[in-house]
Amino acid sequence: MISINVNDIFDKMIGNENEIIIKRENDADDLILITAKKYNEILEELKRLKYWEEIDKRIENVKAGKGQFHELIEVDDV
Repeated sequence: MISINVNDIFDKMIGNENEIIIKRENDADDLILITAKKYNEILEELKRLKYWEEIDKRIENVKAGKGQFHELIEVDDV
């Protein structure tokens, strides 16, 4: 049996931008421990990537002739 003090691991995480990889002995997936700050940065980056992927998709649709074009018109105030 292996004994690990998780508080020691958590203490090492404080102020550390690196992740900790927890290797498993069996064929199960390894685990990665990251700070909440790093996790939130990753989520924000994913949101930005999804946004730009959507922009790229719409550009390709316009290039393929699948877009709709509208003119902006000015309306006089009454």
